Amino acid sequence: MIKKLITSLLIAISIIGITPIAASATWKQNSNNTWSWEENGTYIKGWKQIDGEWYNFGNNGIMQTSWMGENGVWYYCWSNGMMAHNSWLTNGGYWYYFDEGGKMVMDKITVDNTIYDFTSPTIITSKSVDSLPVISTSTLNK
Repeated sequence: MIKKLITSLLIAISIIGITPIAASATWKQNSNNTWSWEENGTYIKGWKQIDGEWYNFGNNGIMQTSWMGENGVWYYCWSNGMMAHNSWLTNGGYWYYFDEGGKMVMDKITVDNTIYDFTSPTIITSKSVDSLPVISTSTLNK
């Protein structure tokens, strides 16, 4: 009887010991209508990948939107907090492109078989039929 009890307890302890405890993670809307990501009671700071998308929570745990410079690299997070990547942004009449890692391109890059030169500000004045930017300045090299 005692052997069965000890065996049962050892099995129960083994199962509990190898079963991972679920992490608690959730979005939290703050009193000033900003958003934070909380994991196990702690607000995340800096970059965090959530459901396949990257977000930045700064050094205060608040979801960032708009421009961010970090170690000489520029990033942009949309109003929903998602980092721009493989995408265009127009701002003040200038167009910017963000690569797959979210870095603002500051040199030449090929997008959809067109070479764009971002070594100087690029002004795009129209869009093609398929809504891709058409550059009307000398910064476009084909």
